[in-house]
Amino acid sequence: MAPGAIQTLLSDNLCSLNGTKNENGSDFKVRSLTRTDLDVESRPKPEREPVDVIDSVVSFRNTEHQFWWERTGSQLAELLKYAGYKKAEQYNELMFFAMHIIPELGPAPDENGNLRWRSPQTPDGTPLDLSWEWGLDGKGVIRTSFEPIGPLAGTKADPFNRFETDVWINHLESQGLVAGLDLDWYRHFTNTVLPSKIDRVKMTEKLNFELAPVAGTFVTRDIDRNGPIIKMYMFPGLKAQELGIPNAEVVFRAIQSLPVDQYRSLNFEPLHNYLLEAARKWKMEIGIFSFDLISPQKSRIKIYTRAPNTTIEYLMDALTLGGRYDLSMYSAEAIQDVKDFWRIFIGDAPDVLSQGGAERAGPGFYFTAKAGKPTTPKVYISPASFCHNDAEVLARLRHYFSTRRNAAQMLPQMDNYEKALKSIYGTDLEKKCDTHFYVSCALQKDQLRVVTYLCPQTLARETESRKLQMGLVQEPYGITQ
Repeated sequence: MAPGAIQTLLSDNLCSLNGTKNENGSDFKVRSLTRTDLDVESRPKPEREPVDVIDSVVSFRNTEHQFWWERTGSQLAELLKYAGYKKAEQYNELMFFAMHIIPELGPAPDENGNLRWRSPQTPDGTPLDLSWEWGLDGKGVIRTSFEPIGPLAGTKADPFNRFETDVWINHLESQGLVAGLDLDWYRHFTNTVLPSKIDRVKMTEKLNFELAPVAGTFVTRDIDRNGPIIKMYMFPGLKAQELGIPNAEVVFRAIQSLPVDQYRSLNFEPLHNYLLEAARKWKMEIGIFSFDLISPQKSRIKIYTRAPNTTIEYLMDALTLGGRYDLSMYSAEAIQDVKDFWRIFIGDAPDVLSQGGAERAGPGFYFTAKAGKPTTPKVYISPASFCHNDAEVLARLRHYFSTRRNAAQMLPQMDNYEKALKSIYGTDLEKKCDTHFYVSCALQKDQLRVVTYLCPQTLARETESRKLQMGLVQEPYGITQ
């Protein structure tokens, strides 16, 4: 990357921040940029990484923001690097992350490593996850997913962290930070899936903090090479509690109350009927409702489900919506791929899992509905239910890719993925199985699209570190910075 390009890129992002307060409440301190900072050709090899350059010129006056940047910025940087992003792309994504996501991650953990509000989206409660989509061109696509945390989340003033997501979304709109952002569906589904202010106050008197995860929201930013896309995720559980109806009914009512032309374009009835049937047949439950913040004509609705079953019969029933769709649009190889992926990660698990364990135990599906398109189901599996540690997850991924017909294209990406994770998590990959909290796949015409979801383990690591300082554990958590 040319020195002048780096200078322009960073200057455009930083020039207005020195000594000022960012629109979303983040205080930056920016040291003056010098040619030594930016000129690639003037300094000896090895070349400094984008995250190191940003670290050298940016610091947060807010210590909580600095905490989250130090714990997570380098992880995103490693994934971007090993996924094959160009230097300019890395700078852009890291600067957006620092300026517009870090300030939304809420208070840092207390002296015991605990948070007043623990996000429901990750195993340890860290309000951020990172994912890697396995591109068929040999490069990964990295996504950041986070729950905006308000300063009063988990208190009587904001017991369910209801407000901060709305603040962040409106910040994106008012500042014009995402091209194509459209809030029509955001406003509709906020009113129909989440509890109203009056209802929330009544529930606060009856419910304790343990119900907070069913009320939360989180957002993702796809770092797509064609431009970012913002996605909204909602937990319908608290609305269901208020109305005394199942989660599914909350979601169905929200979709059915869309403007008539939008509802008809989704062709929702086959999916609606299947989900009712699967609830009886497989004990399938809806946990999360999602949609893109773009125009309704282009946006996708996603309904995330889970059941305790692990059989191939269950897999094929979901993929065909109970026989309502055939799979003739996919090749025989693609169908075999999804069966192999399922078997590789499910292993020798019993046909029906115990429902008394972790929320993420059973394999699940998310069903995507889009205007003018047939519903498409996608698989997601929690490796912690089936693998001993994250090293085993890596081994199973390698086994899957090495036995595919495009192994020559995918295995170099597998090598880079392993390098990134070993750089970030170190020997902890052999000790625990909570870094990979989901592996996912979706049928494409001739093969699968695979995505792996990673928890930064910020809170787990911080808790272990604080316990170590107090002499309560013998060794640190094991993730490397």
